Amino acid sequence: MTTPFAPAEAFRTRWLPAAGGHRLFVAEYGCPDGVPVLVLHGGPGSGGSPRLAGLFDPARCRVIVPDQRGAGRSEPAGATRANTTADLLADIERIRAALGLERWFVTGGSWGATLGILHAAAQPARVAGLLLRSPFLARRADLDHFFGGARHRYPAAWRAWAALGAPEAAGAMLPWLADAFSGRDAAQAAPWVQAWQHWECALAGTQTGAAAGRPGEAEIATLFRRYRLQLHYFSRDCFLAPDAVLYAAEALVAARVPLRVVQGLADGVCPPEATRLLAARLPADACRWVADVGHDPFAPAMRAASHAAWSELLALARPYGLP
Repeated sequence: MTTPFAPAEAFRTRWLPAAGGHRLFVAEYGCPDGVPVLVLHGGPGSGGSPRLAGLFDPARCRVIVPDQRGAGRSEPAGATRANTTADLLADIERIRAALGLERWFVTGGSWGATLGILHAAAQPARVAGLLLRSPFLARRADLDHFFGGARHRYPAAWRAWAALGAPEAAGAMLPWLADAFSGRDAAQAAPWVQAWQHWECALAGTQTGAAAGRPGEAEIATLFRRYRLQLHYFSRDCFLAPDAVLYAAEALVAARVPLRVVQGLADGVCPPEATRLLAARLPADACRWVADVGHDPFAPAMRAASHAAWSELLALARPYGLP
């Protein structure tokens, strides 16, 4: 089984000023002269991690892990002002230009895959290859699935929501949550934060939170900022037109951007049913389906599938000039 590369210290970190009063934190790992790989974290608002860099060979790759607006160490923390999908896509280009890169590989899971598809479709000449994990299509159907639609498949996890009075009508949970978060601070919203984390972990197929018990005060504050930022995006359909991600996928295929997708068949956050819609618009050999794996990028089978897909992507990209 493929093992992760050991997490390492970043060889360079920097702050990049961005429009609207934001500062982006960008960390680089691995080899300064290696194959450039941009890693887009999920969320929105989850933040980057050295563990994501550890999915790539540090002796061969220059792994670039930025924190998106309002996420991780970027400032202001949790800010929703001047924070839209268009802003995040402009930031990706801002980072590439600041690093002096003509082209790079782009990888991301979940919301990171959303941004990866949109970036590659808008800037195909800048993307040597695209590696996606459990992509989020950002449709109203995907949001309805996560916010209440999956309750019959995960009844135990739903009970925490039900205890707080969560509505079951389609489309009603997002406004209810937005109201709960906008009228409370982190400490007051702790029951909603805990229910959300428990629900998310159940759908993801992980034990985080459930195994560790209730999150502490500092973790509650971090999760509160993250979930509030997600509500900012999800309440506005991620600032995207209907099916924008699917149309973008068609555009990047037309532009012949090499790509691979890996999808866990047990993923309840970004379920395989949605990825099959994406796969229908991609080359027949683009997707890899991973049995008995949820939303965890570090699950052994998901790591192995991602590494195999990465090797294929490198081979596909060679005629286009990289690596």
